[in-house]
Amino acid sequence: MNHKQGAIHFVANNNLKFEDGPKPLFVRPSSAAPVQKKNEEQKQPSREEVRALLDVPEIKDRCADLLSRYPEPQGALLEVLWLVQGVLGWVPTEGIRWAAEVCSCAPAHALGVATFYTMYNHAPKGKFLLQFCRNISCAIKGAQPLIKYIENKLGIKSGETTPDGLFTILQVECLGSCGNGPMMLVNDDFATDVVDGQLKMKRGTTLTEESIDRIVEWCKAHANNVPKRDVLGGIVKGHMGHPNAPGATAKPQVADYAPPSPVLNVKAEADETGASLTWKGAPEFTKLVVEKKNGSNWEVVGEPSVKDKCFVDATGKVGDTYRMIATSGERVAKPSLEAVATQKPVPEEKAV
Repeated sequence: MNHKQGAIHFVANNNLKFEDGPKPLFVRPSSAAPVQKKNEEQKQPSREEVRALLDVPEIKDRCADLLSRYPEPQGALLEVLWLVQGVLGWVPTEGIRWAAEVCSCAPAHALGVATFYTMYNHAPKGKFLLQFCRNISCAIKGAQPLIKYIENKLGIKSGETTPDGLFTILQVECLGSCGNGPMMLVNDDFATDVVDGQLKMKRGTTLTEESIDRIVEWCKAHANNVPKRDVLGGIVKGHMGHPNAPGATAKPQVADYAPPSPVLNVKAEADETGASLTWKGAPEFTKLVVEKKNGSNWEVVGEPSVKDKCFVDATGKVGDTYRMIATSGERVAKPSLEAVATQKPVPEEKAV
């Protein structure tokens, strides 16, 4: 049998025809390095250049504060990498190596972490990173035409930086403000317009071509005085380390800080054999307790197995009120909704 070669190789019994010949395979650019041009090697700063900016008292104090929050230094790696990016504007190779040393982990591990999360930039970006949401809510409300507008206005494509180093455009997934879509982030600030000389995103406002013009002009006016904020959102100092550290004031969370889900769909039906209870429970339950109301008090009437699907209270009757309480390890759930026992339906064969 003659076989066609092209998009499908050596597939028996196919009747496909390739009148125009095989088509080349198109590979989309990776989203892992959105501000780095494809196949272009990024020039890296030297070890001395990086450490001159990071090995300073202020940064060392910040790192010491971060490390004190974790039982193991490696736990602070994400935040130390974020601190490196806040100082340098991106995360170069020597910045990753420096973070690995601070967190006492292997450089290869730090590199894996830094390249896994897309929040870390592996190439310099402009003073103003314009991140446009392209997800469904913004897309259906006109995000793509606005992205095309800003690209034409600045003369660059998404993922590129203007020659003057002022703007970088980036298309990203959901930014968590669907009600204002289409919207954008200017560095770390939500923005749909400029109000009273500041970037703002008021409730119900969306990006337009006119508001993009105002935002771009605002950025140009602040090019020499880019507003800065604490890259880690402000570290609360004086905590003296992670819980159980010597001299620490922080306390571990109590066992029931996040109680398990309560027992659901508790139902009770009574007949001559007593009251039968059914329910739905979560797989993490380790103990179940059935309580019956006696006046204003609740009395325990049984502890069915967590694998049981039914419990019978032999003394139960129509009108009795029940509830169930679940336990998962040391955590105790809230009581279930109360269930009042109703008359159990009589099977048809018995009714006859």
